[in-house]
Amino acid sequence: MCFFRKKTKKVEINSKYKLQDFVQFRYRDTIALGNIVDIKEKDGVVYYDIQIGGECPAILTDIEEKTISFKR
Repeated sequence: MCFFRKKTKKVEINSKYKLQDFVQFRYRDTIALGNIVDIKEKDGVVYYDIQIGGECPAILTDIEEKTISFKR
């Protein structure tokens, strides 16, 4: 049995919003509110994973930075 995990390197991403920011964004023709849980960058475009919902939360993945309206 192996109890050791590989350590991943944290890469600094220059993004407009930071982790745990409460943001408003457009999703499926509605406006949704949520917290940022993860930030990724692919080909120079910044993507966010955002947690929405209260009692039964969901995580929306790969939301582009340009679809986020503003930080609350």
